[in-house]
Amino acid sequence: ALGGAMLAMALVAVLLFCLPGLVAVRMAAAVLLVAAALPVVPRVAHDEQSLQLTVLDVGQGTAVLVRQGARALLYDTGGGDPARDGMARSVILPYLRDAGIGALDTLVVSHADMDHAAGVAALLATVPVARVRLGPGFTVPGADSGLPCRAGESWRWPGGATFSVLSPAPASKHGRNDSSCVLRVEFAGRRFLLPGDVEAAMERELVRYWRGALSADWLLAGHHGSNTSSAWSFLKHVNPGWAVYSAAYANRFGHPHPAVRRRLQQAGAAEFSTAGHGALEFRVSRAGEVEVSAWRQRYRRHWLGPLPAGVALGL
Repeated sequence: ALGGAMLAMALVAVLLFCLPGLVAVRMAAAVLLVAAALPVVPRVAHDEQSLQLTVLDVGQGTAVLVRQGARALLYDTGGGDPARDGMARSVILPYLRDAGIGALDTLVVSHADMDHAAGVAALLATVPVARVRLGPGFTVPGADSGLPCRAGESWRWPGGATFSVLSPAPASKHGRNDSSCVLRVEFAGRRFLLPGDVEAAMERELVRYWRGALSADWLLAGHHGSNTSSAWSFLKHVNPGWAVYSAAYANRFGHPHPAVRRRLQQAGAAEFSTAGHGALEFRVSRAGEVEVSAWRQRYRRHWLGPLPAGVALGL
């Protein structure tokens, strides 16, 4: 995408190129057009003082990028056809390039469902990844060094962000959804919980084992807001201040389910949705202050008019 200055230069070049005669002017216009087409050096951020968590808009799927300084972690890779241009190629990889992220510290694939794992092969073929963690029983070409997610594993980045795997336990036997890698991210006293597609039965197990350690300021609603997840007992222990639904607009599953929305509202969570807001960015300062930015609020198209009342903070 061209920035404002590059776009203006390209428009001037096109106008000059259309002028009759004046070969020298046309040659200058051609040079400007070539310059506008050159790749822009990506922006590289080295801010160790804040943590940035971005829920990418990948339709009916999940892709969450956590970034601090030169390090980045991707949780899930969106959906689509793995053999074609799925969300990894159309959304995730362009975003990484634009953000100047040339390598990932960690890739976590919660489980094998295509709306979470379709982009793994494309991502691994394009971006170097130092650590790969996969849902149990899930293997992909190019991820031979990947290890299963195991409850209790944790690691810390130099900037202070800490990552903990809460589930699944090594000996547990569950279906694909309930075997999802549940990841907790902590920074500056704030907690972010990414539960994949775990359903109510697994949520109860998490409550029994972790209890107060499940508490989080921010929750990615389980299973895209399905009524099979986000049970009231789970939400009481998590007690999130923010909740995000990663789901497609007018999806055939009816996500987020009205009952889930009611439960999260009763829990006092501010709701956000990629279907309504586009990509969502949560930036945490060293002091623990959280700044929220929604793509469709920040880059609102003028022909769509102002946002309706309430959309800035919720659905």
